[in-house]
Amino acid sequence: MKLAILGTENSHASAFARLIRDDPDLSCFTVAGAYGYDEEANRKLAREGLVTEFGKRPEDFLGRVDGILVTARHGDLHYEYAMPYIEKGIPAFIDKPITVKEELADSLFSAAEKSGALLCGGSSLKFLRKLDGITDFIYGRKILGGSLSAPVSMVNDYAGFYFYSQHLVEMLLRVFGGGVKRLFAYCPDERENRVTVLFDYGPFDVTAHYYAGYEYTVTVHTDGGTCSMHTYDLGDIYKRELMEYRDMVLNGRLPHSFEELRLPGKLMRAIETSYKTGKMVEP
Repeated sequence: MKLAILGTENSHASAFARLIRDDPDLSCFTVAGAYGYDEEANRKLAREGLVTEFGKRPEDFLGRVDGILVTARHGDLHYEYAMPYIEKGIPAFIDKPITVKEELADSLFSAAEKSGALLCGGSSLKFLRKLDGITDFIYGRKILGGSLSAPVSMVNDYAGFYFYSQHLVEMLLRVFGGGVKRLFAYCPDERENRVTVLFDYGPFDVTAHYYAGYEYTVTVHTDGGTCSMHTYDLGDIYKRELMEYRDMVLNGRLPHSFEELRLPGKLMRAIETSYKTGKMVEP
C-alpha cells in the first residue's frame, strides 16, 4: 500500500517514515512521497533515506497513492491537505488537531461520509501504555474524581492553544470517558503556558493542568482506591498510531466514530471559550 506523507515539518513525519521503512509489522506500507513547505525538513528526510520524492503541492499524489498521513503542525492545514484525497475516498490519518475551526471539521467529516473515506488520528497520547494500567484499575470500580496534567504551548505559529492541547484532552477521554457535561477554564495570560480546567462529568469532577513542563500525569480516585501514573517516556505511541491506521485500512472499519473524532475539537474550543469569557461552557 503506497502512502503519501503531507506535512514534513512535524516530527511525526520522520517517525512514521522510519517505522514504515524498518518495522516488519508495517511492511504492508511504503512511502511513495511527501509534501512539505519546509525545504530543510524535506532535505533531512531525503538525507536519511526516508523519502525520495517530494511533491510541489499537497494534491500531487492524487491517483498515485492508496492512503495519506497528514502530519502538518498547523491544524487548519490538515483540511487543505486532506480534503482532495478524502473526496476521492482515500483513507487518511490526520494528526492533532483534526482541524482548528469547527466549520472545517464539519466539512471534512461530511466529505468523508459522502465518499466513504476512512479516517483516524488525533493525539498519539491516547496510546500511552501507562494509561493501560489506569484503565485496567478503573474496570469494575466507580470513578469519584481525578486529575491530570500535560504540557501546553500557548504562543506559537501553529494556532496557539490548539497546537498541543489535544494531548491532555485525549488522555482525559481515554481514562474518564466522553461524558463531560460542562467545563470551566482559567488562563491568567495567554503569554504564559498555564491553563487550569475543571471538567464537570455530573457524578464527579476532573481537574486538569496545562503547564510549562513536559511530564504527563493522571490520577483517578475510585470507590476501590486511587491509581496514578506519570511519565516523560512516550514509548511506542507513534507505532500504535500507525497500527491503528493499518488495521482500519485492512479491516475496512473506522476505529472511532466520526462523532468521537469530533469530540476533542469540541472540548478544546470550549476550553478556549471558557478562559476567554470567564464562564462555564457546555461543549
